[in-house]
Amino acid sequence: MTDDRLDPRTGLFLVKSLRVTDSDARQFRRSLDRGQGTRLRRGVFTTADRWGTLGSREQYLDRIRAVVETRRHDPVISHQSAAAMWGIPLAADWPRAVHVLAVPSARVRSKNGVFVHRSGFEWDEVVELDGVLVTNPARTLLDLARTASFADAVVALDHCMNPRRAAPEVLVYTSELAELLATGVTVRGSARAQRALDFARPNADNPGESLSRVAIFELGFPDPDLQCRHRNPRGGWYFTDFEWPEFRLIGELDGRGKYLKEEFLRGRTPGQVVVDEKVREDHLRAEGFRVVRWGPAELSDRAALDRMLKAAGLPVIR
Repeated sequence: MTDDRLDPRTGLFLVKSLRVTDSDARQFRRSLDRGQGTRLRRGVFTTADRWGTLGSREQYLDRIRAVVETRRHDPVISHQSAAAMWGIPLAADWPRAVHVLAVPSARVRSKNGVFVHRSGFEWDEVVELDGVLVTNPARTLLDLARTASFADAVVALDHCMNPRRAAPEVLVYTSELAELLATGVTVRGSARAQRALDFARPNADNPGESLSRVAIFELGFPDPDLQCRHRNPRGGWYFTDFEWPEFRLIGELDGRGKYLKEEFLRGRTPGQVVVDEKVREDHLRAEGFRVVRWGPAELSDRAALDRMLKAAGLPVIR
């Protein structure tokens, strides 16, 4: 089986495609038994080799495309699926179900890997993206804020409100979201959405920092300031991830990317990054701050993060 059997636009093998013969379809189905193919949906396959090279988001995009290609009418992709289409990050892993939007009077039901959200919407909230009908970024964010977990909503909102991180096509502003929430045709979940919108910040630097802020809040600690600036005695500035000035405490999120990704290395070796971080922390401590660091393990184990912050002198206020 060769990749030239795959649809050049989607990367999928579509049984209903005009260019696919009955012989091609039988051969592709037999490939499943030999472990050479992956079935995404009835009549939609791809090669196992291609599937194995895809990341989790790209695999989910294939599942979305498979649904689009097999529906009788073009669906409106929404919620987590729209986030995947736009490249908006979430806190949780990408789901397996594909989320679509339908008007309240629609007779369609959630089944066979498709989750239907019956909700009023305006057609100006829907755009065509890569040949697929999808809710625009603002509507996608509010749908997530209404229905998804608080952590998912905050991660998505923080990303799209940050002009340094968000791609231009997904950049939104608080005022835009607030107006849409107040005037939108959907009322259900508005209080939940408002809570996430009030919590979101335009200067969270990455999803890990957004998740950290959610954990800090839900553990009852004071809300930190973000990206506070400190003068570097060697020139330039330092920016801290989290800061509680009244408690003279700085919090830093350490992920593997800081020591491996080129955007953080900037031509340095991982060892040089470690040394620079040590010098940076010494300078911050010289200003009278204590510094506490955590990583993904502590975000997964909130009890550990709770112990670290309490040991650093941060009080619980809620």
